[in-house]
Amino acid sequence: MAMSRETPGRAMAGRRDVVRWLLAAGLAAAAAPAAAGLRLTRFRGIGARFLWLRAGAEEHHVAFRDRSGALSEAGLSRLCWAFRDRHAGDVAIWMDPRLFDLLAAIQTEATLLADRPLRIELVSGFRTARRNLTIEGAAPASQHIRGRAADFALAGLDPRETARIADRLGAPGLGRYARFTHVDVGPGPRRW
Repeated sequence: MAMSRETPGRAMAGRRDVVRWLLAAGLAAAAAPAAAGLRLTRFRGIGARFLWLRAGAEEHHVAFRDRSGALSEAGLSRLCWAFRDRHAGDVAIWMDPRLFDLLAAIQTEATLLADRPLRIELVSGFRTARRNLTIEGAAPASQHIRGRAADFALAGLDPRETARIADRLGAPGLGRYARFTHVDVGPGPRRW
């Protein structure tokens, strides 16, 4: 699994360095749900620590946090690879773990609402700056190029309902589209 060693404007550290930096900076602690507040469902593998998604032809079921709420280096690495830019030669960067927390919360709430497990269908995760320029209507400073955004649908759920859930959960960036929902963890709140 080859990860890009560069992000826009800066060199990328190794996996262990990134996880250590996140922990030292307190970002992981701030984003981690309190152990008592971890949301579990009766559906195995759906909850605050997990993401179940399809990205392209690949299906991923990943625990990205351990039982205490700490980031799992292996899980984070798998998700960063799943969120890679497939249209730009499989370029991947370290995604912001707060995005995975937000997506897990949305998936959990939607699963509880539907009373059945709902898989995330990833439309777009990370985008290279060059790839972003080719997308009609994409913001030049898109959160996608910073590893902070996802365009997705929940299998079997209307995107309007997905957007309502994301809004209720306080997604900093929220875009509503006919076939998918955009969420990001950039500066907010922003709505479109």
